[in-house]
Amino acid sequence: MYICMHIHHLHTVMALPKFYLETRKTSNGKKPINMFFSIYGNRLQYYTGIRIDPKFYKEKDAKGQPLDRSDVNKIISDNAPYATQIKANLKQIALDVQNIANTAKANKAPVTKELLRTELDKIHKHKEIYKEETVEHTFISFYEKHMEDMKTSKRLMDKGKKAGQKFSHNAIKNYGSSLSAVKRYLSYKKINKLHFADVNKEFYEGFRDFCFKVEEKQPSTFAGFIKDIKSVMNEAGTLSIETGNGHKIKSFIIPSYEADTIYLNEEQIEKISNLDLSDGEKFVEIKIIDRDNQGKAKLGSKGEKLYKKKKVTYAVLDKARDLALVGFYTGLRFSNFANLDPKSIEEDFVKLKQVKTGGLVTIPIMQKLRPVLLKYSDNLPTLSNQRFNDYIKLIAELAGLTDTIKINNFKGNIKTVEELRICDIISSHTCRRSYATNMFKRGIPTMLIMSATGHLTESSFLTYIRATNEDKARLMADILKKQGL
Repeated sequence: MYICMHIHHLHTVMALPKFYLETRKTSNGKKPINMFFSIYGNRLQYYTGIRIDPKFYKEKDAKGQPLDRSDVNKIISDNAPYATQIKANLKQIALDVQNIANTAKANKAPVTKELLRTELDKIHKHKEIYKEETVEHTFISFYEKHMEDMKTSKRLMDKGKKAGQKFSHNAIKNYGSSLSAVKRYLSYKKINKLHFADVNKEFYEGFRDFCFKVEEKQPSTFAGFIKDIKSVMNEAGTLSIETGNGHKIKSFIIPSYEADTIYLNEEQIEKISNLDLSDGEKFVEIKIIDRDNQGKAKLGSKGEKLYKKKKVTYAVLDKARDLALVGFYTGLRFSNFANLDPKSIEEDFVKLKQVKTGGLVTIPIMQKLRPVLLKYSDNLPTLSNQRFNDYIKLIAELAGLTDTIKINNFKGNIKTVEELRICDIISSHTCRRSYATNMFKRGIPTMLIMSATGHLTESSFLTYIRATNEDKARLMADILKKQGL
């Protein structure tokens, strides 16, 4: 058997096998990798059974010089999904074709393209490199394997500017939330096994009704679920190297929505800043979800969540208020301002990498923020997002932010209008939106604010802020006045 030959047979001088991409693309945008092998005037072109996104196949090095197509370690990016497996299989095919040629020569047999192809086919034809990833998986088991690969960095991001980077903790957590929602739906419908073929239009419509009518999820939540499901389905399809076909789920519509959230103007933020919380012995009571030792919510006889009272001292609220001011005066997301490292503060600027996007931001330190930073020179207070949201509502109520405003709300996918107190709807995200909106209303150029908030496009920024057309008109009038126009 030709395949039993070892590497010591490679003493014959011959051109090394090289690997090239075909020009044609499959339906998912990937291109097949072919091996070319020349010996004694014969040139074999052999399909390796592997397809790859062209962006993970490198033709040139960092200096623009052509790479050696026989060096698999160089031409296949380490950031490619399953790069280790791909490289190992290409190396094995290269080794096998050289062994076959050397064995034939040793046996004084003619080394022809037909011989090489026939013997390679005996070893590699119909070999499923990703068999463990695609065969016999249900949608749920594949989804779970997909998440495990994300956690261990076997699976990396493959789109956009973050291609090749690890998935963040929050991204993996979101995928987990979507999977939990699907499992709840399957339990509700008494479905034991969900095959890929069953993730179809009927599944979409049933899952949508379950999310909106049974669990009364917001459109934004449902949109996140569908986004993750589509991503996993596409990944399951593209791992099939024999067909390269993705699962067709174009009927899975991700609903568009615009969250109706508030911002606080500078006067309202000042009220929070000036609130006297110096008497650390004083307290207020709040209702919180009663949880067991594992952190799960305790339920009543009808399945409703149970609550208990908790005393919150002014000393605790004082720290939560100071943490909120960091958010109001920097525009950082909660994940960043709640974990702000003093090392990120350099003279007049806060410089850090955003947890959510990985982007670097540099934010000027406002004068109103300096007393807070001086107060906590070593470490800022730490709170969970849930506790912060509980406490900032209490703080806003104590500061007198009790006026009611009309808010568009969704119960399931049904839009309703409610009158709610400002203090009851304020949250950690209000801090960031307030910063962006107040800076805009002060006439700070949009691109400068975006450099602090990390927004990548002006259109997304303008959608994000809570400035009315009247606000924009007044701002333009002020600018025209200063310009003498």
